[in-house]
Amino acid sequence: MSLVKTMDAGAAQLLSDAHGLGFDKCLYVLEVLDDYAQVPLQAVGMGLTAEHSSEFIKRVPQDPLRRMLARGEIPIGNTPITYENNGKTLSIGSDHKLSATDVSLLRWCLSQGVRTGVNFRIRMSQRRYASLNFYSAGTHNLHDLDNAVQALFLIGHRMHAMLEPNLPRGRDDFLSARELECLEWIARGLGNRQIAEMLGLSVDTVKEYIQGLFRKLNVSSRAQAVSRAHMLSYLE
Repeated sequence: MSLVKTMDAGAAQLLSDAHGLGFDKCLYVLEVLDDYAQVPLQAVGMGLTAEHSSEFIKRVPQDPLRRMLARGEIPIGNTPITYENNGKTLSIGSDHKLSATDVSLLRWCLSQGVRTGVNFRIRMSQRRYASLNFYSAGTHNLHDLDNAVQALFLIGHRMHAMLEPNLPRGRDDFLSARELECLEWIARGLGNRQIAEMLGLSVDTVKEYIQGLFRKLNVSSRAQAVSRAHMLSYLE
């Protein structure tokens, strides 16, 4: 994933408008439809410190909201979803059991000033969509929150129109299914010939897949590939 650390004047003004509504942080994520378990295509953090941004975006694939979407518990759509995070559960998923990883992330988010969230999605071409996420450190009464959501919906669409044209298109930098299979076997310590036997491929074909994943991960060794894959959440 990439992180845009600076904002132009237009994006800064939009974030300022959101801040006036009590939401001082925003995360813009470019996704592939029905691919919630994978690392997003792009992620742009706004209103976050550099350290917070790096950690926040690295942990995007662990987001309980994304997991609920993957399980079909929350329908994907352009209608905003609002929720409160108390460090243990999300108000929209209080009836659903969260894993220890989910709870750990919720607690960390709360410590970083993410208590109330507003999320909605914008469908795009090529099975992509943009996820707009606004965060507040406080709680909001229903009337104020309803008004804020309406305004954030418009602000989010303007952000999308400003950010999306400047982000890379396609998914050339992300691992294919075969490359991911090779990576998983590499992580288990198998050599090229063993991987070829496991996948029913020739050794030369396996070498091509491994060269491809090395290039995409920007690494030069198996150890580096496994380490970077863990960092990008390709491997648990």
